[in-house]
Amino acid sequence: MHCLTVFPQDSDNAFADSLKKRLVGARASGEKVLLLMGIARVTVDVSKAEEYANRAIAEAQLSRDRRLIAQAYLLNGRRYMSNAGLSDNLERADVNFHQSEQLARDNGLDDLLVYSYCGMSDLWEYRGNNEKALSFSNQAMSVAMSTESDSARVRAYVTMGDVYAGMNEMLLALRNYLGAQDIAERSGKDDLLRESYVHMDAFYAGIHDYDKAIDYRMKAYDLDRKAWSPEMTSDEYRMGDLFLNNKQPALALDMYEQSIRLADTLHFTLLKFNSYFRIFSMYFHEKEYTKGVEYLKLHQGIVDILNGFGFQFYIRQIRGMAYGEQGRFDSALYYFRLAEPDVEKKGIPESQYDFYHAFGDFYVKKKDYPGAIDCYKKAFAMAAAASQLEWEAESSDTLKGLYEKSGDFKSALVCTMRSAAERDSLRTQTRATDLMKLEVDNDNRRRERQAHEEELRTEHRHNIQYMGFTIGLVALFILLVMLGRLSVPLSLIRALGFLSFIFLFEFIILLADKQIQALTGDEPWKILLIKIALGAGLVPLHHWLEHRVIHYLSSRRRVAVPVAKK
Repeated sequence: MHCLTVFPQDSDNAFADSLKKRLVGARASGEKVLLLMGIARVTVDVSKAEEYANRAIAEAQLSRDRRLIAQAYLLNGRRYMSNAGLSDNLERADVNFHQSEQLARDNGLDDLLVYSYCGMSDLWEYRGNNEKALSFSNQAMSVAMSTESDSARVRAYVTMGDVYAGMNEMLLALRNYLGAQDIAERSGKDDLLRESYVHMDAFYAGIHDYDKAIDYRMKAYDLDRKAWSPEMTSDEYRMGDLFLNNKQPALALDMYEQSIRLADTLHFTLLKFNSYFRIFSMYFHEKEYTKGVEYLKLHQGIVDILNGFGFQFYIRQIRGMAYGEQGRFDSALYYFRLAEPDVEKKGIPESQYDFYHAFGDFYVKKKDYPGAIDCYKKAFAMAAAASQLEWEAESSDTLKGLYEKSGDFKSALVCTMRSAAERDSLRTQTRATDLMKLEVDNDNRRRERQAHEEELRTEHRHNIQYMGFTIGLVALFILLVMLGRLSVPLSLIRALGFLSFIFLFEFIILLADKQIQALTGDEPWKILLIKIALGAGLVPLHHWLEHRVIHYLSSRRRVAVPVAKK
């Protein structure tokens, strides 16, 4: 299907039960709010989910903690955005983001203000209004630059990158994603690194460089596996999507099935939904609707979850498509008509396009061309609303054929001209994407070259310093030996000897440091153990050598002999 709505990817009822048990023993308001919102996210029943979310907000309000209240509204907005395939959820998310934004601004909570603006930007981007999305993203970036929160700054950068990607300004998008990655790498926080990798995956998928997208998703997967996070399942089915787009359906199916097996290992049943749904969607891409319905029958949980989240119209649409494929037109028409009011009321442009495209196919099978034309005109309007040139061209081509069969050659000519213009735009867009890939590759090579040149400059600078240290050390020991041959105070020889040997052994430790870090992988406890062992050997050696050398030099130095008086 064209529109694959994202559903909650937390865990199942068993996980919800564990959250409820923890809620019973929770005392702090902050903990209660997080637990209640967590239960709301994993509850399939919409009315019950609303009840838990409202309890979380009420708990936050009663605490009178402004930060907690703002966080509660922010979490609730994100909860609605996780099911953004329904227009009502976008409206509710908007209300919650504005609530968190007002509280954050009035109480000087800059990090939460950034998250609120980013939420609004995501929302308007989802609605297709890039200008408003960019406006909110700019506000988020402005506030983020004045905070010391790495999380807020990473969020601002990736949101700005998302907006520019939506506007097809891919170089600007890449620079913002790389900005987020730089901050994440400096922070050393795995959750921020994962966020940057996920958005880099989306960026490269957006320019159809699926191999690089898979590389970045694998990096995210490695971090999730290290933490043994349930997000591993979303990584696996996302890689399945990327393999499918890369024309590797066998690998895609392997990743979907692997995601299902992992969900079983984690005992999180609900996590399997997205993978099941994607396997089911593969049948619909191939227009094997009956097979798709049979797959649904084998996995009734998909139907239950779709119904629970308010997507009853989608199940009805699926049944209509399957009955139409089987030639049972009366039953098909019944389900299409049953679904249509909810599609109009609840659906976003993508889901409405899917519906009218499928409904039009039904009328074509039935040879009811006026009915098909009416549906495809609506599908074209939805494609235009979603700014999808490929869908517009597909709808125009179908309408052209339908008008010709109906004898309306004037309308067919209009569709032919419109389709030609759309395909020209598509070719231009494809060429622009190819050029963009070249520019991105050039930009990456330029960055790599600059990084390599900086590394060489740093290495050259360090080598000069090491050479200076070596020359200084040799000069210091030569001076020490020379002083040992002259009539100078013994205290001066001892002082110079002490400094010379301190310099020598610290220089040895400095040279060893790089090798120690490489050997230990920067693990503090390993470094400490090696430094203790090194110190245990070098400190006694330092004292022994210093003592022997000073003793030798002092025994050979010239002593001034007093001249006898005549």
